Amino acid sequence: MIRPDEDITLLDEMGRDIIQKKNGFRFSVDAVILADFFKGKKPGKLLEIGTGTGIISILLSDREEIGKITALEVQPEMAELAERNMIRNGLKGRIEVVLGDVKEMKSGNMYDYVISNPPYMPLDGKKINMHDNKALSRHEINLTLEELVKNAKRLLKPRGQFFVVHRTHRFSDIACIFEREGFSLKRVKFVYSDNKSSSNLVLIEASKGRKEILEVEQPLYLNS
Repeated sequence: MIRPDEDITLLDEMGRDIIQKKNGFRFSVDAVILADFFKGKKPGKLLEIGTGTGIISILLSDREEIGKITALEVQPEMAELAERNMIRNGLKGRIEVVLGDVKEMKSGNMYDYVISNPPYMPLDGKKINMHDNKALSRHEINLTLEELVKNAKRLLKPRGQFFVVHRTHRFSDIACIFEREGFSLKRVKFVYSDNKSSSNLVLIEASKGRKEILEVEQPLYLNS
């Protein structure tokens, strides 16, 4: 059922689509390129932290490297929307939508893969509507970058893989936090709007408890 304040976005030629709020948080290219960046080695359990509409989990649902997918969302309204999107795309048995806060998940060393398109913006003292799902999705109100990395480490199995997209200008912070928490950067891809612009996004794969030789991949130009 599509509500008056919602619309439908077609995802691919396979006929998958997604319900979104017309004026609420909507997925962007960040989620699509992060799903495309994912690489796994073996069938394993995946946790998506902050699933929103469910877009990343849906895009990853046909990947052979992934077994069970858990799509975690802290906002009740967004979790309910994600659940409807799983049902709409026939993925309810493949993807479990869980309403909850990653900081409160009890079991550790559970997942082979963790993936997240987290809030990019740290709190800067400006007034923010704490009940606005756009604000919660964009600002580190409920989950800081450091909290994200700490909890990904706690929930990943030894030698597990963590995939994240973030703003390029925070890359040095991300690298420092990853190293402090025992992650090793494995792959990095810088994303550009075009070949005349500075990089705005960065895609990162890191390994828990395993020393990696960093590979900086060819850049991605969104408008080539």
